[in-house]
Amino acid sequence: MEYQVNFGCWGNVFAVPTAVTDHFIRLASETQLKVLLYLLRNAGQVQDTAKLAAYFGISEEQADEAVQFWVQANILQSSGTADTKPQFDFAPSAAAEPAAAPPVQSRVQRGSKEIKLDPSEIAHSLEQSQELKDLFVCTEKVFGRLLNHMEQRSLIWIHSYLGMRSEVILLLLGYCVSIDKISMSYAESIAISWMERDITTHEQADAEIKRLNAEHSYLSQIRKMFEMQHAPTTQQKKYIEGWRTAGYSMELLQYAYEITIESIEKLNFKYINTILEKWAAQGITTPEQAQKLRSSSAAARSSAAAQDSAELDEYLSVVNRFRKE
Repeated sequence: MEYQVNFGCWGNVFAVPTAVTDHFIRLASETQLKVLLYLLRNAGQVQDTAKLAAYFGISEEQADEAVQFWVQANILQSSGTADTKPQFDFAPSAAAEPAAAPPVQSRVQRGSKEIKLDPSEIAHSLEQSQELKDLFVCTEKVFGRLLNHMEQRSLIWIHSYLGMRSEVILLLLGYCVSIDKISMSYAESIAISWMERDITTHEQADAEIKRLNAEHSYLSQIRKMFEMQHAPTTQQKKYIEGWRTAGYSMELLQYAYEITIESIEKLNFKYINTILEKWAAQGITTPEQAQKLRSSSAAARSSAAAQDSAELDEYLSVVNRFRKE
């Protein structure tokens, strides 16, 4: 089926720069495109972010971010004096050619925030690399939505600066989605860790994700068991990972937790860990074994206490006899 624009039913039309469709239509978000069309339709009228926010029912911060996207893309420019509100104008002379991608910095970068990539540079990067273009398409499918500018910049940083393969990036992002952490900053932190540990192939990434899933599942079970309302601290995570590595069963952990609550009436990871280490030293691996040991210890203490009491009674009896004599 073919389509064409029906100009006959519209009284007026306005121009849209070809650079918008040639370079930025896939990079821009829905809000960014709406804001641009509104500004182009009302070209010549004084606009500001407050008016844009009110018109579209968005925050001023979102309106400003949308405008800045097009300013950085050299589609818009802001003008005005101290006595007037800024007016956003079309900047045709600067939009014809996308800027060249900046060279990779030689110093160590710890995140995408340390690089500056405006929409023109991102568009140029996509034109120069079919692999990067395909990565953008696949990432949007993984996320189920279009990428915003910060996410686009982050994806380029992971791919081009860290040098991570596209298939490994997609595995990483899929893992982030599976644990409800759809955040490129979170993905960057994992990507840095993987590259430092030389996790660079599909097989290595798949094995690491299986390990992370097992760790995440273990952690989730612990949080539920301990009725934790907040995420565990770094130190608590170290205890939990130690328990997982040691192979303590959930049943044994549950029993150690119950003993802790009975004894000190609060959750204390160090206390639980001490119990578990004592059991491990004695070869205890099940709650039944722990209960048996605890019962025998209690019986031994009771017997010792009874013996002490009998000895005390005998001593007092002798003392009283001497007093009577």
